[in-house]
Amino acid sequence: MKKTLTVCAIFAVIVLFAVDGFSQPFQGRRVNRNRMDQSPSRILRVLKANQEELKITDDQLKAIEDLAYSFEEKMIDARSEGSKQRLELRKLMQDRGNFDYAKLKETLSSASAHRQDMMIDGLKLKDEIDKVLTPEQKEALKSMRQERFKDRRDALGRGAGRERIQRPPLNRRQIKRDF
Repeated sequence: MKKTLTVCAIFAVIVLFAVDGFSQPFQGRRVNRNRMDQSPSRILRVLKANQEELKITDDQLKAIEDLAYSFEEKMIDARSEGSKQRLELRKLMQDRGNFDYAKLKETLSSASAHRQDMMIDGLKLKDEIDKVLTPEQKEALKSMRQERFKDRRDALGRGAGRERIQRPPLNRRQIKRDF
């Protein structure tokens, strides 16, 4: 009886700690995998750093800078609107007994359309930046990206061209003798 009670008490403590651990908010580093959240100022920094190598004129850089800042202003407004839509959704979901499905569907559709608009705007920005650059500059930028990704892939030990590491034989029978 005493042994069963001890095992049950230990199990209860483990369950309580597990539930408590999962109920805490995430404290670690948040990784944002949404590509559209990447600031266009990143491409601007790359272009400024490699301005001479890519032969980008000051006028081109100014035009791209203006495009990037106007896009960032638009994205600030869009994120604010997205936050309002999420708040509205939370408000609609609070009353679990009486869902207004029509209003919920309308809000979800609006949020989806808003997200699509943000993605389209990001693609339009990329096209507008491409229009500012000459074909030679675009090709040089593309080769720089490929080289950077190749270096990153090599540093991580991945990639299609990577040779397979040979393992040493596990025992004496597997050793080939050349005599």
